[in-house]
Amino acid sequence: MSSRSLARCVNQVLCVEDDAPTRKVLVKILQARFSQVLVARDGVEGLELYERHRPSLVITDIKMPNLDGINMAREIRAQDPSTRIIVITSYGSSDLLLAAIEIGVTDYILKPLVSDRVYDAIDKCLQVMVLEHQVQDANAQTEHVLESIRDVFFALDRDWRFTYVNLKAESYFGLPRERILGKALQDLLPGPAPVPEPYRAAMAAQEMRSFESYSPDLDAWHEARIFPLDGGISVYLRDITEGKKAQEEIRFLAFYDKLTNLPNRTLLQDRLLHTISRCRRDSHQGAILFMDLDRFKNINDSLGHATGDRVLQEAARRLKDCIRECDTVARLGGDEFIVLLDGIEHPEHIHWVIDRIRNALAQDIHQHGVQLSLTASIGISLIPGDGGSVEDLLKSADTAMYYSKRRGGNAYHFYRPEMNARTQNLLIMENTLRKSFQTRDFTVEFQPQYDLRNRGLLGFEALLRWTHPSLGIVPPSEFIPIAEETGLIIPLGEWILETACRQGQAWIQEHGRDLRMAVNVSGRQFWQSDLVDTVSRTLALTGFPAAQLELELTESMVMNDVDLAIRTMHSLAGMGVRLSIDDFGTGYSSLHSLQKFPIHALKIDQSFVKDVTTNPNGQAISKAIIGLAHSLKLEVIAEGIEHQDQLDCLLGLGCENGQGFYFSAPLSPQDAQAAFLLAGPGVPRGKRRGRKAGSGSANF
Repeated sequence: MSSRSLARCVNQVLCVEDDAPTRKVLVKILQARFSQVLVARDGVEGLELYERHRPSLVITDIKMPNLDGINMAREIRAQDPSTRIIVITSYGSSDLLLAAIEIGVTDYILKPLVSDRVYDAIDKCLQVMVLEHQVQDANAQTEHVLESIRDVFFALDRDWRFTYVNLKAESYFGLPRERILGKALQDLLPGPAPVPEPYRAAMAAQEMRSFESYSPDLDAWHEARIFPLDGGISVYLRDITEGKKAQEEIRFLAFYDKLTNLPNRTLLQDRLLHTISRCRRDSHQGAILFMDLDRFKNINDSLGHATGDRVLQEAARRLKDCIRECDTVARLGGDEFIVLLDGIEHPEHIHWVIDRIRNALAQDIHQHGVQLSLTASIGISLIPGDGGSVEDLLKSADTAMYYSKRRGGNAYHFYRPEMNARTQNLLIMENTLRKSFQTRDFTVEFQPQYDLRNRGLLGFEALLRWTHPSLGIVPPSEFIPIAEETGLIIPLGEWILETACRQGQAWIQEHGRDLRMAVNVSGRQFWQSDLVDTVSRTLALTGFPAAQLELELTESMVMNDVDLAIRTMHSLAGMGVRLSIDDFGTGYSSLHSLQKFPIHALKIDQSFVKDVTTNPNGQAISKAIIGLAHSLKLEVIAEGIEHQDQLDCLLGLGCENGQGFYFSAPLSPQDAQAAFLLAGPGVPRGKRRGRKAGSGSANF
C-alpha cells in the first residue's frame, strides 16, 4: 500500500489540545487533509474519544491538565502499539519530549504551529505506516509460503545427512537435489565451517530452535526454524530480506531526512545532548551553526520544487564536505540546516569552517540551463555558553541567524543576549506593520525628477511612507527590511505600483501631458514568478502607458541570478516598460552582465553625489559611471542632489538628469500635481518641503 492510498484510508484523526487558540489553528490545518477531525480539550477526553473511535493517528499537546499528553500516549500505545502519535511542544520542554520519544511517538511539532511543518509530520507518520503495512504483508506472505513449503526446506538425519530437499533448497545450495541427498551438511557449508550451534542444540535436545542469519554470497537474510524429526531435524529457511530492509527504512525515516540523507531533528538532538555532556565534562567547547539559505523560495517559485529539491541535495553534499568526521550536518526542514561542531580547540576554527561553507555554496549550480549560486544567513551559538539545553542552544543560534537575515543575508553573527530584545521588537514591528497594511496607514509621496540642463520636469519617483497612529512617521529604513523578510513587501509593492500608475494616469488625462513615473521593485518582488503578469495587469487596470513607467531595480538584486534576471527584464522591456539600475556603484555588476541588461538608465547613488565636490574619489566614481552610461547609450540620473555646487559639478561631468532636496523633497499627491502644472523648461525649483536637506530619501 502506497502512502497516497493509505492517506485515503486514514480519514480520521484525533486532535488533543487544551489551548483554545492553538486548538482552533490545528483543527483548521487538519480539516484540509482529513474528512473527520476528532477534537478533545485534555487527555481524559482524548482517551475517551480514542477508545470510542480508534483513530490510527493522534496529534496531542504534551502539557495539559488532568491527563497530560505523555500519559495519554502511553495508554494509547498500550492498547494499540500501531497507533501513530505526534506531540506538540515548545522550546523548554526537552524532558517531556524525551519521555514522549521513549514511549514511541513518531514525530513532534514546535509551537507556534505552521501548516507545512504539521503536514510534514503527518506525511512522516503515513510513510511509517506504509512501511509497517509492508512488513506485515511480507510476514503474512512468507508465512503462507512456509506452510505451502515454497520456501527453503530440508531434512537431516542424526548423522547430519540430507534426507530431503525441496526446489527452493536446490537454489539455496546451488546444486540439484540428486547431488545434495545423502551428503553431510558440513560438505555444503563454505570452507571448514562447523555445523551452526542452533542446529546442534536442536539436534541434541530434539527441541525447536529459531534464529536469523545473513548469507553474504546471496546478500540475503533468512530466518531459520528447526524442528525435531525422527531423531534428526527439519529446517525451514524463510527469506526475510525485504522485511529487514523495511525495518531499516523505518529506522532511517525516524532519524534521517529522506531528501538529503542527513540526520533529522531527532538524531541532531541526540548528538547535541552528547556534545553538551562532553563539553561540560571535559571543559571543551562546541558550536551550532544555524543556516538558512537566502532567497531559496525564489528557486522553488521560478524553477519548481523538483529543481529546488535537487539544489537542497547539492547544498547538503557540499556542507558535508566542509566538516570533519566528528561533526554533524543536519537538515531541520525546508532550507534550514544545522552544522554541529564538536570539540573546538580554537575560536578561529569556527570562522574557518564558515568560510569553507560560504565558498562551497557560492560555487555555480547548473539546473535546467540556469546558473545558480547560493548564499546563507548563519547564526552561531557556543556550547555550553549560550544555553544549558538543546532547545536553548538552538533558539540562540536561530535568533542570531535571523539577525543575519534581517541585515540582508549572506552574513553570519554570533549570538548575543541583546539579540533577544531586538527580536521581540522586530516581532512587535512586524505585527504593527501587518495591521497598518490592513488599515491603510500607508501613503505614496512623489519626488520630482528633473532635466538638469533646462530644469524641465521629467516625472516623479513614487516613494512609500508610513504614518502610524501612535508611532508617528516610521522611516522606510526601519520597516522596509521587515516587510521584505516577512513577504509583506509583495502586496505593498503591488499597492504602490497600482497607486502610482493610477495617480499618473489621472494627471495625464487631466492635463494632457505625458510624465514619467518611477517605481522601486524590491528583491522579493523581482524574484517572484508573476512579476511580469502583475505589471501587465496593473497597466491594463489603470490605463497608464507602459512607456511612461520606469521600474527601478537595485544592482545587487539583479546579480543574484543573472540569467533569470535577464529573462525577466526582457519580458518587462518587451511590454515597453523602462528599466533603470538604482544605487549603481554600490553593488557588484560586471560590465559583461551590464551590457546584456535591457535597461534605459543608471542612477548614481546619493553616497557618491554627496562627496562629488569634496572627495576626489567620489567625483572620479561619478565621472566613471556617467562615462560608462553614455558609452552604453543610457541615461544618467543622480540621486540626492542637495547643493548648487553638487549640481554644477554633475552638469560639468555630463550628468543630464537628477533629483534631490535641492529641487524638491518628496511631495504629497496634491503638491506633486501643482509641481506638474507649473513645470516646464527653465522653471525654477520649487520651495523645499518636507524633511530638511541632508536627510536624503529612501527607496520605497
